[in-house]
Amino acid sequence: MDIESLAFGAKGVARYEDFVVFVDGALPGQKVLAKIIKKKKNHAEARLQKVIRQSPDYREPVCVHFHECGGCSLQHYQYKKQLKVKEEQVGETLQRLGGLNSFELIPALPSVEIFHYRNKMEFSFARQRWITEAEIAEGIHVEKNGHYLGLHAKGFFEKVIDIQTCHLVKPVVSEILAAVRDIAIDSKLPVYSTRDHEGFWRFLIIRTCHNTDDLMVNVVTSKYDEQIAEKIKSLSSHFPQITSLLYSTTANKASVAFTEQEVLLAGKNTIIEKLGRYQFEISANSFFQTNSKQAERLYDVVLDYADFTGNEIVYDLYCGAGTISLYVSDYAGQVVGFEAIESAVKDAKRNSILNGVRNCEFVLGDLRDQLLDTKDIIARYGKPDVMIIDPPRSGMHPKTVKSILYLQPERIVYVSCNPATLARDLKELAQDYQLIKVQPVDMFPHTAHIEAVAQLTRSING
Repeated sequence: MDIESLAFGAKGVARYEDFVVFVDGALPGQKVLAKIIKKKKNHAEARLQKVIRQSPDYREPVCVHFHECGGCSLQHYQYKKQLKVKEEQVGETLQRLGGLNSFELIPALPSVEIFHYRNKMEFSFARQRWITEAEIAEGIHVEKNGHYLGLHAKGFFEKVIDIQTCHLVKPVVSEILAAVRDIAIDSKLPVYSTRDHEGFWRFLIIRTCHNTDDLMVNVVTSKYDEQIAEKIKSLSSHFPQITSLLYSTTANKASVAFTEQEVLLAGKNTIIEKLGRYQFEISANSFFQTNSKQAERLYDVVLDYADFTGNEIVYDLYCGAGTISLYVSDYAGQVVGFEAIESAVKDAKRNSILNGVRNCEFVLGDLRDQLLDTKDIIARYGKPDVMIIDPPRSGMHPKTVKSILYLQPERIVYVSCNPATLARDLKELAQDYQLIKVQPVDMFPHTAHIEAVAQLTRSING
């Protein structure tokens, strides 16, 4: 079958009359042999078996784990083509799901770096590792109760790819990964499993900075062990680049790398990253944009679309640790950030003090409740002239959308990591607002993800 285009999730699209087949791993321009694994009324899902004719836009993936990992699902596709496809997907989604047509779609903004750009990576321990088809063919034996450390194999939560090198992070991350794996193997202590909720080793979280030299390493286990702490502490002598070395524990049974207790083994509890002229103090559980250099370009688009004159009251919804709030603070009169996560609000307030910013205020609470009483909100913080919205992938709650329509800011800048929920929310906002332009921003090269920034202005009838 001939692959015509790419769908969301980086799946190739083939057609037979009106029947659509989504082929995982296939690229536009390829002719492939694929095996149907799931069939529905109007479409089917298929697994790539063989490439009969190669795409002219194919490139050899640099990562040895490419075919098993699934994290860099587009690493075998020319980067310029990745950008074009993502841009088209944003435009098509807004038109199809949102019924939005009269807006300017700006070409996708390329990432400053397309490799080694991630500033945070969470690795998981597992008792089993993913075995490649080549290893199966060779009859290679793999220990079933081993100490494997890496990224989950696509679709598997109990197996990891025992990562040797990841090209999304700085090379030192792969070196630290190998050292921590050796410590775990030497310890003979078992790996934790979500199947029986027993075991010791759980996660390795590494944060690097791209605009400073700070580096945080956080080893996470199910309970504290003094001897293990000493072994982890030895990392600081082997890797002098580490400025924050933490040993953390969690009793959470879910496979979530969120720590509860932290012990500082070397350096300081936090690291400092810079965006523009601003410094941001990042703790172990802080949320921070994963691509530092591209985050600056994203925020510059937000600044441009906000079109500040210098006196505006700005509401920053889903403000997180206040990165956007602080970044735009020099250009506005007053910025009010709203966030539901208490630790993020604490981070935002701390970073505001760190940067000497005095015109930012951060409010803790769920937006569904916070914005319901619009008269009270306006009495407290003033009527917003500009509203910046940066919600999670699920988009905004319908109550929040209604509150925004009641508050009637003159301009809205919507930052989205999910074109589908962006289209849904913009369709509702279109009651009173006109969508002017949309800028796709590639925060994650070689993956299927794309961010987009939308500019809306209140229509005359709004």
